[in-house]
Amino acid sequence: MRVFPIVRSTALLLVGVAMASGCATRPLAPWDLSQPGWTVQEVPAVWRPSSKAPELTGELMLARGADGSHLVQFSKQGVPVVTARHDGIGWELRSALRRGTYSGRGRAPARLVWFQVDAFPPSVESGSDWKQTPTVEGGWVLEESRRGERLEAAGP
Repeated sequence: MRVFPIVRSTALLLVGVAMASGCATRPLAPWDLSQPGWTVQEVPAVWRPSSKAPELTGELMLARGADGSHLVQFSKQGVPVVTARHDGIGWELRSALRRGTYSGRGRAPARLVWFQVDAFPPSVESGSDWKQTPTVEGGWVLEESRRGERLEAAGP
């Protein structure tokens, strides 16, 4: 009896099932931030995607829904550069810097600064790779030292 072909066939089947199920994420429905229950804040911000990247100045918007949903958008001269949304069931990220939409179910990726901004100032979890520092002007800085990503927001 040859075990290898059976093992190989089973492994290929499992990989196929895993790939098919991993891609099955639902797109988040459009949100109308003008509806009751949404709080929207906007502040000037500076974002550096990595230690080797230049800083980008723009506007940071945070919209929070009464149900815990939130949307974070970094824009430059009114053009969205990054938009991140999370509704407790799933998350979605759109970026003008990379084509496409990234999304998933459950908890949003903690490595992305956009999912760390849940309030002004953000509530960074202990044990997180992100370090939050208040600024003298009443704003805050989120920084991840390994990649050198940094987001600084002015005070509201």
